[in-house]
Amino acid sequence: MKITPFTRQEMIDCIEGRPVRRPALAIGTWIHPDLLSEDKQQRYARLMEEYPCDMEAFYIKKPATFGQPGDRFCWCDVKDADPHIGRTRSVGVDEENAISWEIYDQISPDIPDPTGVDLFEGWPPEDGRYRMAWLSYGPWSRIWEYRGMTNSLMDLYTDPERVRHINDRTMRWFREVIDQVAAGHKADAIGFGDDHGMQKGPFMSPKMFRKFYYPFYREICDYAHSKGLHVWLHCCGDAMTLLDQFIEAGFDVLHPIQKYAMDETRVMEQYGGQIAFWSGMDLQRILPFGSVEDVKEEVHHLVDTFYLPQKTRTVFTVSNRLEDNVPMENIEAFMKEVHAYVPGTSADAAGDPGDRE
Repeated sequence: MKITPFTRQEMIDCIEGRPVRRPALAIGTWIHPDLLSEDKQQRYARLMEEYPCDMEAFYIKKPATFGQPGDRFCWCDVKDADPHIGRTRSVGVDEENAISWEIYDQISPDIPDPTGVDLFEGWPPEDGRYRMAWLSYGPWSRIWEYRGMTNSLMDLYTDPERVRHINDRTMRWFREVIDQVAAGHKADAIGFGDDHGMQKGPFMSPKMFRKFYYPFYREICDYAHSKGLHVWLHCCGDAMTLLDQFIEAGFDVLHPIQKYAMDETRVMEQYGGQIAFWSGMDLQRILPFGSVEDVKEEVHHLVDTFYLPQKTRTVFTVSNRLEDNVPMENIEAFMKEVHAYVPGTSADAAGDPGDRE
């Protein structure tokens, strides 16, 4: 039986804590069908017809990382600044795009400039569902892209004003996008990723986060909210000690509450009802290497932990980009079981997902 997706208002109710008819499921930008094998693409298309997501998420057209003088839709317009040019040795993945501060200081102050660019290229017409505009990188990820991880962590101490300059540049870009999204009623939310967590703890102390990133997040949330938009944050890893500040800054939704890095039960006990969770099914172990029964058991755990029928504030998804190494049977089991499972019951009592519609 084909599932009826949430309407736009139902998804808003779910995020803002009002009762909805069932747990929400929205894969978002985490599955790229073109990266799957041809057989999986066909099966995934059929799965989406039967179990359409409760939200549509689309990428905003991204500026190029590097351009040349005169290029406006890029993050660096310094001549031949791309360190890939002429590189003869291998570097760490986090340093592939790293540039010096001397090069950064030459970048035009008002780029990236989206003037004349269709930021919504390829977006389909609205179909009544909630829509999110995904911007990719926030300011912490942006400094990685400019400077590499090792340099970025040192820059917080050695070049704080330049770090703030990157934050300001990122903020200008976010404002431009928000203005266009709001002006054209293109979406109900913006979303972006800033991976502050490692497997055990964040990259920086709460004090350092408060100094450099809380002000940006508060500003972007306030500005988006003033335009009637929700703000979704993706933050991999263990960010438990930063959740208070995420909530205070005004984020509406947090993804993914990463298994094996964070304790889902503790998160829900401490923060349930204060922020919506885009709860991510594990992609480190369970989805790629577990059995169908393992996947179903984990769905039961997630639903029982996060789904509160009278105060939902949870949307289920996967924890990061789904790669071709995940068996299609596990993808199918995950999506079907989110709809079929009745909270607090055994898998045998799950029944027909259509019974909830």
